[in-house]
Amino acid sequence: MKKKISKVFLCQSCGQEFSRWAGKCESCGKWNTIVEESGGDRFSSSPSYKKSAVYKEPVPINSIPSDDTKRLSSGLSELDLVLGGGLVPGSLILVGGEPGVGKSTLILEISRSMISHGKKILYISGEESSAQVGLRAARMNVLSENLLLSSETYAENISAMVEDVSPDLVFVDSIQTLTREALPNQAGTVTQLRECTQVLLETAKRTGIPILMTGHITKDGAIAGPKVLEHLVDTVLYFEGDKLNYFRLLRAVKNRFGAVGDLAVFEMLESGLKEVKDRQRVFISSLTEGKSGSVISSVLEGSRALSVEVQALVSRTNYSQARRMAEGPDTRRLILLAAVIEKYLGHTLSECDIFGNLAGGLQVDEPALDLAICASILSSYTERPVQSGYAVIGEVGLSGEVRSVGQVSLRLKELKGVGIETVFLPKGNLAEIEKIPGMEIVGISALRELEGLFK
Repeated sequence: MKKKISKVFLCQSCGQEFSRWAGKCESCGKWNTIVEESGGDRFSSSPSYKKSAVYKEPVPINSIPSDDTKRLSSGLSELDLVLGGGLVPGSLILVGGEPGVGKSTLILEISRSMISHGKKILYISGEESSAQVGLRAARMNVLSENLLLSSETYAENISAMVEDVSPDLVFVDSIQTLTREALPNQAGTVTQLRECTQVLLETAKRTGIPILMTGHITKDGAIAGPKVLEHLVDTVLYFEGDKLNYFRLLRAVKNRFGAVGDLAVFEMLESGLKEVKDRQRVFISSLTEGKSGSVISSVLEGSRALSVEVQALVSRTNYSQARRMAEGPDTRRLILLAAVIEKYLGHTLSECDIFGNLAGGLQVDEPALDLAICASILSSYTERPVQSGYAVIGEVGLSGEVRSVGQVSLRLKELKGVGIETVFLPKGNLAEIEKIPGMEIVGISALRELEGLFK
């Protein structure tokens, strides 16, 4: 008897299922994202689950050996740090990024490093033909018999190919191009994304071969398709950067095998991507030293601290209502801190435009950056530069008080490494930090105590 093919309506943004079409998704609020898809035989009268004749016996948890699995190095130390120490065998990794940001270039860069150590790589390119990938590989000088290229787009065939070839690492570029032959839906729909990801996940767990797949992101910055993709995979990495900017940022937003939030910095060159280990030249500019409106601080990115340069420009407004804009810090936080400064320090900022920025294009939303934002605004407004070798750390409350922040010792060591000699931080953190040779620590409890920071 022929199986009954049912029809369901799925939101292509969040994956919510509906019994009929609607213009707006009630779950995520998006318009015109509900599409009719094939639901298979889920409404047929046949039983949905059958008892398996063979299954793996459960074992006591105290008899399971400790996890001593050796990770596979990608050859890029910064990427290994973001992954938590390297590629875990049998893991499924999703790298999301805007079109043109350099995801395919990152794949070839990893391939170059691993091939040099004798590893075999399988590269599945559904977006580009073999000739197109070959041109990029030739430009980057990534030509080797250990790099196997395929343009296969059927998930079942890819699974069989992985088992036959037995590579050390598999790249899939991208998940939106894969389909399951049994499903009539187009590639990139919610059903195809979910089913193809499930096939790749089962393949990775069964063979013990790590699979890294790329995925496009939407205008809102989320990976195209429902959140179910992020739930299925082991690790989710976001590859960020302006196409007009040479620097690219790779950060982990989900990692079952390591810390979340770690950041790797790459520089886009004609020959490929280059790791940037000296972040001081990316996020801190020596050209602004001695100029008003520039302050050094430290933020946390996953398991490590990062020195950043906070910039502010305060100028008399030509409009009836002053503007507040920020690139890097949260604009709402900038508005709030400007109001605190005006109320408790008496500066008339309501008549001035205020623009905030983080050097290097970094996006940070951390309360520990509050004091640096306030200091940069005060520096620009009063035309007094911050003294050379000074930095600030702290959260600012609505009453103008300076509150304690976490991981202060880690931040201080990072600032010491970039040549900072004096740090203003909350008094509440003084008891938990150890004295660092060559660094003076100044504890403050309110914004008005920042006076000693300026020349």
